[in-house]
Amino acid sequence: MLNEELFTEPCLERHFSGHCSSITQVRFSPCGQRLSTSSLDLSVILWDLKQAARCIRFSAHSGAVYSVCWSPKSNLVASASKDRTVKIWEPKIRGVSGEFLAHSKAVRSVDFDPSGTMLITASDDKTLKLWKVAQRKFLTSFTGHNNWVRAAKFSPNGQLIASCGDDKSLRIFDVTSGECVRTFTEERGMGRQIAWHPDGNLVAVALSCNRVKIFDIAEGELIQLYQVHSAPVNDLAFHPNGNFLLTGGDDDTIRLLDLLEGRPIYTLTGHTDKVCAVAFSPDGQHFASAGEDRQLLVWKSNLHTFDANSFRSKQASFQKENSVSSLAAAPHNSVVDTDSKNCDDTILIDPRHSVAYKMRDENFQVLDSQYTTAKQQSVSSFTKSLQQQHETLVNAAICTCASTQTSNEDYLQLELNALQTQLAEIVITLRKLEQRIICIENVVLENI
Repeated sequence: MLNEELFTEPCLERHFSGHCSSITQVRFSPCGQRLSTSSLDLSVILWDLKQAARCIRFSAHSGAVYSVCWSPKSNLVASASKDRTVKIWEPKIRGVSGEFLAHSKAVRSVDFDPSGTMLITASDDKTLKLWKVAQRKFLTSFTGHNNWVRAAKFSPNGQLIASCGDDKSLRIFDVTSGECVRTFTEERGMGRQIAWHPDGNLVAVALSCNRVKIFDIAEGELIQLYQVHSAPVNDLAFHPNGNFLLTGGDDDTIRLLDLLEGRPIYTLTGHTDKVCAVAFSPDGQHFASAGEDRQLLVWKSNLHTFDANSFRSKQASFQKENSVSSLAAAPHNSVVDTDSKNCDDTILIDPRHSVAYKMRDENFQVLDSQYTTAKQQSVSSFTKSLQQQHETLVNAAICTCASTQTSNEDYLQLELNALQTQLAEIVITLRKLEQRIICIENVVLENI
């Protein structure tokens, strides 16, 4: 008989919305009290899990934001964007930000090393770059990929970097030597995201061919393979104890895998579109998911209560056993190939009728940050002045339109539209000029 006190399913705890477009990544802060999300809407939002009213939006990128990460001390946030820059933020309303032009093309990924002193970035220019955080100084490049690099992450000890991309390869680089020490080639799918096992010996990769693969770095072998999604897998995360893996895919679902038994155990719905990002909290008590439906869901994992025997008992009552049960034991050195069509006996969890799902938007608001940089103040003040002039001219034109005769309205509307277009172009030009000035100043500072 199942002991309910020892076995509790994951459940939805919080439901947030605040982005205007797809969420590309979600990360818990190392302290576990905050969440960060990046989005195609050009912004990063920091969500306070303790005080839901204190959520902060950073909106300084001029392109889609693909990646966001926390420093180990939770005192900095880094974001990577299509605008080719990496920005480093103080996670508060009135904070200081820094930035650097990181690559010649879109930056897809950014990650702090365990010491918080270095950053690794990955880009559509096919390279990885290592940076010194405090000085925002370029250190070295890692090459070998021959197509877009989608993700790059430090190992738990900071000595290795794993990367994957559209060239269908997973590469392991030595931070000190800069050499590629392992290469795993995938024939069927491109790498979407990677995750290091907590012990630092295994790397999991999410693939566009609907698969998840786990490799042993020391032995250079594939040890587990899962095909639990019916569409490309976008993100994945190991539980801190290393026994579970969380995945999110284009089939709008989240899957939770038991790695010790080599089988999927839960299918979680709740998102109405592709799941692009998943993450575990540092203590493993919670996990988060987000995606193209612009929603951020925070779940209580309850995995500390998980018991394989209890799960099988509950699974039997949920649905009859099928062929997946043959995967009950997965030796460390074997390949587990789990077909998505055989995942029907996982326990399905749908929170869309729960109180937590329906209570979104009621207990928080998103506040825009007022960040500053010493380099940007003079140019930004001029840009702000121009924008104020823009608003004044537009308002004046609107007033003029309102006071003219009907016969002149069409003509004035055309003039107003032309004026708005010209002023918008000037603002864009000044923003580009601002970026160039910052780049020139960075070069000058490096040469001093």
